[in-house]
Amino acid sequence: MAILRAPGVYYEPSEQRVPPLELGKTGVPVFLGITRRGPLDRPVRVTSEARFVEIFGDPLPESFLLATLRGFFDNGGTSCFILRIARTQGTSEEDVARRSFITIPDRAGQPTLLIEAQDEGQWGNFLKIALRAAPSEGRTFLTRDADAGDTILQVKSSHGITAGTLVCVQDETNTQWVAVNRVDGKSLLLADPLLHAHLSGAPTYVTPHSFEITVREFDREERFDRLSMHGASPRWVERVINEQSRLIRVKSLRPDTPPAQILPMDHEETGLTGGGDGLANLGPDDFIGHDRGPTDRRGLWGLLEHPEIDLVAMPDLMAAYQTSKRFRSLRDVEVVQDAAISICERSRHWFALLDMPPGGDFEEALRWRQQFDSAHCAFHFPWVVTLQQGRRTIVPPCGHVAGIISRVDQDVGIHKAPANEVIAGIVDLEIVLQDTHLAMLNNAGINCMRPFASRGLRVWGARTCSSDPEWRYINVRRTVGSISSAIERGTQWAVFEPNGPQLWKRVTRSIVGFLAGLREKGLLTGTTPEDAFYVRCDEETNPPDDVDRGMMTTEIGLAVSRPVEFIVFRVSQRLEDQAQQDVE
Repeated sequence: MAILRAPGVYYEPSEQRVPPLELGKTGVPVFLGITRRGPLDRPVRVTSEARFVEIFGDPLPESFLLATLRGFFDNGGTSCFILRIARTQGTSEEDVARRSFITIPDRAGQPTLLIEAQDEGQWGNFLKIALRAAPSEGRTFLTRDADAGDTILQVKSSHGITAGTLVCVQDETNTQWVAVNRVDGKSLLLADPLLHAHLSGAPTYVTPHSFEITVREFDREERFDRLSMHGASPRWVERVINEQSRLIRVKSLRPDTPPAQILPMDHEETGLTGGGDGLANLGPDDFIGHDRGPTDRRGLWGLLEHPEIDLVAMPDLMAAYQTSKRFRSLRDVEVVQDAAISICERSRHWFALLDMPPGGDFEEALRWRQQFDSAHCAFHFPWVVTLQQGRRTIVPPCGHVAGIISRVDQDVGIHKAPANEVIAGIVDLEIVLQDTHLAMLNNAGINCMRPFASRGLRVWGARTCSSDPEWRYINVRRTVGSISSAIERGTQWAVFEPNGPQLWKRVTRSIVGFLAGLREKGLLTGTTPEDAFYVRCDEETNPPDDVDRGMMTTEIGLAVSRPVEFIVFRVSQRLEDQAQQDVE
């Protein structure tokens, strides 16, 4: 029944609802690698091999990146990020990543446009640029006389003329080039006053002018017409090309040029020059990078606080070690892997999938493993053999393992160990290990690949590099990290709320409900909820001194499901006379 009220303003309080906690998407890796082209030091989402080639070009001969990416998708991965690595700092004589470019002068001979390749690399040296000016089709004429000093023209039609359009006002004796500030019906508001009087009956013509740019890369071509040098125009050259082109970007140098000479000079098809790949001198610091603030991050440090990534893999670290002269020894590889581990530990829920150095046997793998002790990384051994264009190629296993982790996370959950899973997309292993070797490697925390006669090639291990038994398994470390990250994200609403028992109870209810749901899905173990987890947020965890400092502390305990590594069957033989005695 409707409530009848007098007109007025009424206040109806509603209960403040707390958003439910939920696990974010997991199994999303970032692959660090070397490519022909593509954005530098910025992770780019890739959802298919074709998308990778479109953005980053055909793979380099020495790179493992495309083979790694193919292994990821073959094994069930759906989405990942690519971080292109190159050397960007050095002397003019060094091979550093540079964009190809060409400078276009205006009709006064002054530089007016800087045209660069979209990304750094020698690929840009194959781009061809052509530029020509052309009058538009919207030629019109004055319908009302205009005096010198006027800033408004009345024309027959304003078709093809917009804000920023350069027009030529011309009668039998006088010509003036001027930009249009605004179009109001058939009235043109000019940026500069007229220098001469113009009669409508002379007649006086108003002709809009623009220019076009064509860029070509082999059989691929882009064409941009009706371009303007005026920033107010919807066809401003910077805005149009930088938003639409996949090959080039443009910067207007804005010289102090009169409108009559502001259009760029016509240019026959000319190649860009000066591009560099920055791969010959690639070093450990280029993979590690730096963090000098939100606008200056490179390499691994450029991944900080990325909201979607939780796996880190560096397949082309080994390619750089094999080809770059600045990787002097395996010590440089160790430094980069240590940096990746540090960043994963700092993020708390990231995990690094590290590769063994190429060409090593199981003894060398054991020695390499002893240099690391962290629950945020894992090694898989040996390298795997794939078919690349019909040829057997040995590649690092990190991409295939990342695909398996992603698939298991989607199909079962992050609590399932990414082991005893078939490795798709490979035809062999670089080394076939014996059971004795498998036992030694597994005991050392190295996850092996092994063949089974009827079950194919499988991942046969799910251990981290930690010496702490509590963090022995990959799924345990990742599950705890994912839960912690979900709680951190989902309790942001509590910041700046009154710090007291009412808030503590609301936080506790939210977390308890979240963990109870995870227990039902199998992420937590225990016959009862009390066995699976506990949450404490009360006067004991929040003493008055902490409350005075604006701190709220919640203590959470978890019993995470652990995988079965060893299954033991005890079989005893019963003698015949014992069996007969049992029957009697």
